[in-house]
Amino acid sequence: MTDPLTDSSIKKEFSNDEILYELNLILSSDLFSNSFVLSNFLSYIVKETLQGNAQAIKEYTIGVCALGKPEDFNPQVDALVRIHAGRLRRQLNEYYAGPGKDDSILIEVVKGTYVPVFRPKNHLNKAAEHLSQFQYKRSKLTLAILPFRNLCPENQFQFFVDGFGEELTRIFSAWPDIDVIAHHSTRKLYDNSTDPLHIGQNLGAHYLICGTVMRVSNDIRISVGLSESLSGRQIWSKTYFKKLEMDKVMDIQDQINDDIFAILSGNYGFIIRSAMNDSTSSQQLNLESFDAILWNYHAQMTHSVQACIYTRQMLEKALLKDPKNVMCSVVLGDLYLFCHTLGYPTVEEPVKKAFDLVSNAIKTDPLSQYAHIILGWVYVYMHQEKNAVTVFEKGLLLAPPSASINGTVGFGMACAGEYNRALELLSNSLTLNPYCPWWYYMSFFFIHFDRNEYQEALDYAYKIDASDDVFLKPLLKASAMGKLGLICEAQHEIEILNRHFQSILNDIPCKLSEFIIDKKMVENILDGADKAGLRLNLVK
Repeated sequence: MTDPLTDSSIKKEFSNDEILYELNLILSSDLFSNSFVLSNFLSYIVKETLQGNAQAIKEYTIGVCALGKPEDFNPQVDALVRIHAGRLRRQLNEYYAGPGKDDSILIEVVKGTYVPVFRPKNHLNKAAEHLSQFQYKRSKLTLAILPFRNLCPENQFQFFVDGFGEELTRIFSAWPDIDVIAHHSTRKLYDNSTDPLHIGQNLGAHYLICGTVMRVSNDIRISVGLSESLSGRQIWSKTYFKKLEMDKVMDIQDQINDDIFAILSGNYGFIIRSAMNDSTSSQQLNLESFDAILWNYHAQMTHSVQACIYTRQMLEKALLKDPKNVMCSVVLGDLYLFCHTLGYPTVEEPVKKAFDLVSNAIKTDPLSQYAHIILGWVYVYMHQEKNAVTVFEKGLLLAPPSASINGTVGFGMACAGEYNRALELLSNSLTLNPYCPWWYYMSFFFIHFDRNEYQEALDYAYKIDASDDVFLKPLLKASAMGKLGLICEAQHEIEILNRHFQSILNDIPCKLSEFIIDKKMVENILDGADKAGLRLNLVK
């Protein structure tokens, strides 16, 4: 296997000066100019590579030479470099999707290594090139569930096998972010000798779910996989083993189908994540169809100022073209609320505007699960705790909850002061899909802070991998450190707050109270920050 990190044919397409010029463009952008850590990380690995020292770029050298760790830094114990490498990859994707979309050179840090590669901006793999020529002419991401194959002796339990495809089609049809091809259409094209990818392309499906059912002694084994139809790349797979009890076969089917839906659907499920990665890597992000949800995903993962502003602009344009688009209305309302909380540019009266958008969406689609979830969030911002909890719970019942729906409602419950319910939902979400946005960890911070478990709260504060534009990241760290008496350790976070967030600090109780209903939680966070040495010039 050719190592892309030592493939000099890629690098030789550009001179060192051209690559350094591209590096300077990246570092001078708003995305990187406010992040010393990521700027130092990227600058170090690029310059070392250009100087012929790529083989020396390891976790240890990055930690010590770029991130200021001491010489006794142990990357096996401290995951700092791996965490920032993930942030760097996402930030580079964001840069090339926005301010760097017209750059001629693409600087990439391939997952699994820390050595950058330098490609022409128009460098696409064959699958991406094929995708640009064959856009399926559909308005959304499209999924086809193929009939499951029966591998049982003498085709036993055919009714059970058929039920998987039919029931999964019904369940996924309730998810508004994706179109599902009718199951009878897939059955007409499919037999055991047919290439599933050929079927996917004929149907115009971006993604395929395939499965097999096999009896092994007294057990039944169900294997399920999700594939991207153009490239044939398998994105996810799972095998279920169940005790074969004839009076419970339908219960088995329901349990497995619900689990599949929870893992694959939602903003952070495998389908949306795959679509986002494909769109970002091929630089084809625009808001003409299903990209509304992709841009929302993009902004939700870090909530940088630039990503949120760009997403807002794109959603507003899309809504002008299609005022009854339920998904755009709900996503935009959600974004208005988050931008308001983080102090980013947003509309006047963002809570009211969000309420209007979501209410209209529910009028258009009374069974929209996502609309009800965001309505619950509007009630959180209105400090109507009972309404928020009621609507959240109703939203969970409208469709099988995905991992991301569980997580979103869990965060909402934490902000509403329902910490035990929040813990239950968030734990369920991470069990189904451990991939999550930073604000999941903020929820766990609240849960442990409420229990006076400040070390556990601090551990979760360190996991908040948000953009450096987010004031909550240093604030929560400083607060937990203050509670633990780690005053010296907190000074770095205090310095960040004083340097970059002075305007927010002047009104910090109001900022926190906007989305945290529990007054004691707000007071406790401010008390911890005060003990850490944060001096607040509060507006009276």
